[in-house]
Amino acid sequence: MRSLHRAAPTVAAVAVLAVILSLPARATAAPPASKLTWMGQACFLLETPAGTRILMDPISKGIGYEVPQGFKADIVTISHEHSDHNNVAFVTANKPRVIRGLTADKKGWTRVDEKLKDVSIRSVGVYHDGERGAVRGLDTVFIFETGGVRIAHLGDLGHVLNADQLAAIGAVDVLLIPVGGKFTIDGLEATRVIEQLRPRIMVIPMHYKTEASTIKELEPLAPFLEGKSNVRREKTSTIALSPMKPRTAAEIVVLPYR
Repeated sequence: MRSLHRAAPTVAAVAVLAVILSLPARATAAPPASKLTWMGQACFLLETPAGTRILMDPISKGIGYEVPQGFKADIVTISHEHSDHNNVAFVTANKPRVIRGLTADKKGWTRVDEKLKDVSIRSVGVYHDGERGAVRGLDTVFIFETGGVRIAHLGDLGHVLNADQLAAIGAVDVLLIPVGGKFTIDGLEATRVIEQLRPRIMVIPMHYKTEASTIKELEPLAPFLEGKSNVRREKTSTIALSPMKPRTAAEIVVLPYR
């Protein structure tokens, strides 16, 4: 009897453990997502999971898009020094860290590879035209990594990429790509660049003719979208960015500019 009495707690413990193991695992909360907002032309605001605000290629007044008052950003990146991409005065609520892709004389690229708060930022030098910058100068690709998502902003890319540029840019989850032609690659060339970079999650077109844009030379979005079936049109200009499994083909997400 004494030995049976000692064995009883062990049997009970095993039974309790079996019940615990049979319970469904508690779902873990999804990590907070980054947010990306298109503000027109090549201008985006990236808000990281920790709340860091990165403004890319701030637009100037006079090209049809709204330049808000009292805007705040922690970091501003500028792909090149054309007026519709380098309006640092866009930020009026504070003094941001400004990262320029080109040197002061615009004849070379600055080398950017640093981590600021919860975002890593790298740069890759490219050209604003298909003649190695002879027509419109240099351009910079900025790669941002935050919250497990890697975003590439191509600025005013003017050509398909070569092997060295592709290797330097590396893997991309979300691709922000100009498609309006004339000053950048057009829809057909943008499609080729997408095939080169193979973004894992989504493609967001930018720098094309909209109802708001006053730049008449730009092509509308339609030529780029022609023949593409994996297109989703969002109702708002902001989209959440979270890590996810790579898609068979990246989804093309069209954001309204406001």
